[in-house]
Amino acid sequence: MKSNNIRRIIAGLCISALALSGATSCGASNAETTFKHDAYKVEKTDLENYISVSGAVEGSNIVKVTTDLAAKVSQLNVELGSSVKAGDVLCVFDSKDLQSEYDALKNSMDKNGERVESTHKINQRNLDSAKSDKANALSQAQRVIDKAVSARDEAYNKYNSTVASANDYYAKYIDAYNRAYSGEGDASAVSEVESYLKMFQSAEAEYKALAEQLPAFDAAVQDARDAYSQAERAADAAIQTAQDVVNAEKFDSDDSTKTQLEKLQEKINKCTVVAPKDGIITAINVSEGSIPSTDAIMTIEDTSQLRIKVEIKETDILSVEKGQKAVITTNATGDKEFTGTVDRVLNVMSDSVNPYSGEKNGGYSAEITIDDSDTALLIGMNAKVKIIIEEKEDVFAVPYDSIIENKDGTFSVVIADGTPGNYTAKHINVEKGMESSYLTEIKSSEIKEDTLVLTSPNYVSDGDHLNISESYYETQTEGASK
Repeated sequence: MKSNNIRRIIAGLCISALALSGATSCGASNAETTFKHDAYKVEKTDLENYISVSGAVEGSNIVKVTTDLAAKVSQLNVELGSSVKAGDVLCVFDSKDLQSEYDALKNSMDKNGERVESTHKINQRNLDSAKSDKANALSQAQRVIDKAVSARDEAYNKYNSTVASANDYYAKYIDAYNRAYSGEGDASAVSEVESYLKMFQSAEAEYKALAEQLPAFDAAVQDARDAYSQAERAADAAIQTAQDVVNAEKFDSDDSTKTQLEKLQEKINKCTVVAPKDGIITAINVSEGSIPSTDAIMTIEDTSQLRIKVEIKETDILSVEKGQKAVITTNATGDKEFTGTVDRVLNVMSDSVNPYSGEKNGGYSAEITIDDSDTALLIGMNAKVKIIIEEKEDVFAVPYDSIIENKDGTFSVVIADGTPGNYTAKHINVEKGMESSYLTEIKSSEIKEDTLVLTSPNYVSDGDHLNISESYYETQTEGASK
């Protein structure tokens, strides 16, 4: 990158013709004159616009270590500036009272648990017994059914067999009767008629007697089945009653005591405070033997990525965007510059408190992330920041007053054309580019390195002889504050 130095030609004073005898009027065309014109020697330069802000260096991630315990600090393991790793023990609170309360409650719950367990075993036994009783009762009822069915089937079989015998005897009776009393008759068949008739009558009387008994056998089977269903219902009711008792145990359990124990254990665990992440301790609000007066007992800042939170004026906030480059300096590091990037822009008017000075700030703000991971910057240092709004490198630029705005809206400059001692004025059209508070970028094919551009081009016409001093002095052009 080239230096922003622009050589500026020492301009002579325009001396009135009344003051210097023999001098011609200032700006006379093609005439010798003692009027000396200021001019800039054009060189490639870098331009930038920026706004200046300030803020304190802080970690990119600030974590407040908090507690809700109202106990004394029995051990403090860190101090301001201590470097910690995630999981390091920062401090320990006195947990004796909490532990005593926990132990007493746990002992009470354990004893109650023994009683509950004993009751549960009894209730479970009753449930198992009810299920066993059901199985036994149904087994016995089934045996009664089986016996009744067997007796009924035997009765029906005997009835059917007797009916069959009666029918057989009757058929034989008819056959013997026909043989004995038809045609010439069979004397031997007469005795058979009487015999078969008696057997038929006996069988008939028997099956009729059996028929009267069959409904009783059917009723016995139905009664046995009804008894089975009744036994099953009674057994199920007994089982459900026992099951309800077992189910009710969970409602009788002391869940509130268990919840109390869990909360006490949580508090006991909180008595050992560990670092949630790596960083530096930047604030401590407790000491050994003290009881916290605020929830936030410590602050840890991540130093692996530093940042600066800056306040932005209302007139500048619309110019600031995420991703813009920033240049950072501090009194402690002198002229050394650090690079940064606008990481966040808060476009909401708000009140904030500086974490280091405690002063209230109001307005818009932005967060600048410091790009260098290894710097001499420390948390809490006051920093000056230049947020680069716009920049261009290696361009031709001239002072703002050197540019003429023409009536048609175009722009031009007047250059010193020729050689030393024989310069004449020449207007050339240019295109304006980026503007800083001191210089403006110009573009033209006629602008070259070392071209001399008048800084006060008014009242100069093309062809006018220019008296420009051969003595130049250098001016350092830095990016102008917006």
